[in-house]
Parts: sequence; C-alpha cells; structure tokens
Amino acid sequence: GAMTTENELIWSELLQQKCPLLVEGARLISDPQVRYKGTLGGDISHGDPGNDHPALMLALGAAFVLAGPSGERIVPAGEFFLGTYYTALEPTEILTEVRIPTPAPGAGHCYSKLKRKTGDFATAAAAVLLRMDGAAVGSVSIALTNLAPTAFRAQAAEAFLAGKELDDRTIAQAAELVMAACDPVADLRGDIQYKTAMAGVMTERALRAAHARAAR
Repeated sequence: GAMTTENELIWSELLQQKCPLLVEGARLISDPQVRYKGTLGGDISHGDPGNDHPALMLALGAAFVLAGPSGERIVPAGEFFLGTYYTALEPTEILTEVRIPTPAPGAGHCYSKLKRKTGDFATAAAAVLLRMDGAAVGSVSIALTNLAPTAFRAQAAEAFLAGKELDDRTIAQAAELVMAACDPVADLRGDIQYKTAMAGVMTERALRAAHARAAR
C-alpha cells in the first residue's frame, strides 16, 4: 500500500527475507522521526530526483497502481518519473499500491548513498540488484539518485556488464559508463564534476557489495 511507512518497510520480516534492497534503502532515508511518518507512496509521488525510492523502484522493476475517476491503471516505474517533481500521475489520480516483483533467490543487492550528514538527501547514490550466473553476470540493474532530472537506470552500464565477470576492470568500466550518463545539477551538495565523480564511486561500491552478497 502507498501509505506504508518507511519504518514499516524496515521492520517487515517478509521484506527482510524477500526484498532486502528495499529495507536497506529505507534505513538510509532521513531520520527516525521522518521514517515513522513518511510513506512509500509519498516519496514516490513527490517526483524529487533526490528522493531514494525512485531509484530503488527502478532497480527492482516495480510498477505503480494509480487510481482516479476513470478507474485504475498500472504504470511501470520506468514510465512514471518524467521530470523533476513531474510524474505520470494525473491531477485527479492518486497512487494506491506499489507492486514489486520478488527478486530472484540468491540475488545480491546494495544501495550505496553518499550524504553530507545523517538525514540529508544524497549527493549521489546507486541502487544495484545483481544476479550471477556462475562467475558471470546473469542480470544487473543499476539505478541512480540525484544525478539527473529524474532517477534513472544506467542502461549502457547494465548492458556492458551482462555476461561478463565482475572484476576491477569491468567494475571500473561500468562506473565510467554510469558517469557518462549522469546529468546532475550543481547545488549545496556538490558541483557537477563532484557529483558525477561520486556517481562512479557509489556505483563501484554498490556493485562490489552486491557481488559479495550474491549467490554464485
């Protein structure tokens, strides 16, 4: 449900077992006061590229149930975030439900977030969901926070990693492809060059952590 709070996500035993990436991301949102009141649906509907759930939803392949006078429609996360504070929600619609496919058993995950202090928005963050096929990458999702007008999937990096072994060389090359796809805005959290560089660092960290957690 869209009114599920961040705290409820964090303490859900079902999510801890089946979708730990969502739990890890929720733990990094703001502070306890916000997590007890702030909701999953509110974070998503706001359309802020600095919010954490948009990238998590993209990495997880989520879809959103939108309800209005004409009934319900389902919009994939990849078609929902259209611009800064701009989503596919119509003025007469509300988000009622978030649908997340259960990640494959043994999938590795990580949400790596750089922020100036506890409770702050991300300077840069990367969400990774990784499935290994032996020593090679079976599938990978890489989604970025606060590095463009919307959260986005780093599709060139994902395509590059598919079928390859994850080592220092391939991880560094994937990070370069991520940085090339970034289009951040300078603000009090960093200039364009710094944010872009940190996108690469967060991607490398997330890939390494997800790889360590993934079943071979």
